Amino acid sequence: MSSCRSLVIVQVPPYPPTGGVALRNWQTLNLLKRRGDVAVFSIYKGADHASQQLQQRGFTPGYHYNIASPNRSWLEKVKNRFGYLRPDGYRYSDWLYTVDAAKALGQLVKTFRPNLVVFEELWLYPYLKTVQRAMGAHSCSVILDNHNVEGDKEDYRLHPRTLAQIRYIEAQFVRRTDQTWVCSGLDRQILQRLYGCEGNNIQVLPNGVEAAFYQQSVLETRQPHQLLFLGKFSYQPNADAAQILIQEIYPQLKQQFSDTHLWLVGRDPTAAMTRAAAADSHIHVTGMVPDVRPYLNRASAMVVPLYEGGGTRLKILEAFASHCPVVSTAKGAEGLAVEDNHHLLMGNTSKEIVEKTVYLWQNESIIRQVVKNAHGLFLQTYSWDAVASSLSAAIDSLGDT
Repeated sequence: MSSCRSLVIVQVPPYPPTGGVALRNWQTLNLLKRRGDVAVFSIYKGADHASQQLQQRGFTPGYHYNIASPNRSWLEKVKNRFGYLRPDGYRYSDWLYTVDAAKALGQLVKTFRPNLVVFEELWLYPYLKTVQRAMGAHSCSVILDNHNVEGDKEDYRLHPRTLAQIRYIEAQFVRRTDQTWVCSGLDRQILQRLYGCEGNNIQVLPNGVEAAFYQQSVLETRQPHQLLFLGKFSYQPNADAAQILIQEIYPQLKQQFSDTHLWLVGRDPTAAMTRAAAADSHIHVTGMVPDVRPYLNRASAMVVPLYEGGGTRLKILEAFASHCPVVSTAKGAEGLAVEDNHHLLMGNTSKEIVEKTVYLWQNESIIRQVVKNAHGLFLQTYSWDAVASSLSAAIDSLGDT
């Protein structure tokens, strides 16, 4: 499949790319555009502010459905109300699905006539039947880009019914599509363990970012003792990491370096974060920002105290691309081909993270070496140019299946 017409279905705004999900989607869109025309079908809460930007960047006009106030039939309402009785009745997927949106998607498939359809994330599963019906006799490959292995997430294990529904949806989606993309070899192993998937149906496409977008970042412009954490804070592991930074890591570092600042950058900050910023002028909570590069340029360490969550951390890749040194837990760096004390420094407790950050700040030669190694790894494995090879191989293999 040397060239193709691709339709990408997303459930977050496709532009601007803010947050891990949007960055993954933005990577997929841009790499597919290298192979041919790309249209976007988006469904999320809010008006369409992205289509004009996408068209200016060479994408084919698509369609946006605003899920804020959907017109649902009585049958849909009953189906959703009793969704807990269905094996595929997960509430978020049910909320994303409407008959009107399905009709619009089906019409777009018929008029655009893609030969590749990519579903971004598991939650769009209810629209799989829509796409397969609309294709008819038209030859088209369907792909699930599975950002995380949702059936392996710890927070669902406390709710057995929800976990069972998510695993049912994930298994069905993987088995009923031509290919599934995952972010790491670890995610591929987990999918195979959970659902018994074999062969080339599961392809590893690492997360990546565009090298040119971050190339202006220079080590010499960094300000001393500036801690940075990027994330969407409605995502609980990020909110937990922010609290660890506020309550444990930042205070200990400030005792040793009185000019320490903590920057928490990203949408949906929690009330606890806002209160902490109001009480301490050295804690900065920005909310959503149009561009993370100024914060990456300023930071003297990206600190990632994550203990839960899946996928791979785009925040770390953004730091690598920006020559910003990283201190992380092993979980925070999970899925990345990194070595401790070579590409970044690792600590698995707050005390260890503080010690590693102090060591970093007190050794300029270590900073330079770690940053150099990390940037080299990024260019070789996690830049868009590097990921493009994996994407091309995955798509080309569809011709053999």
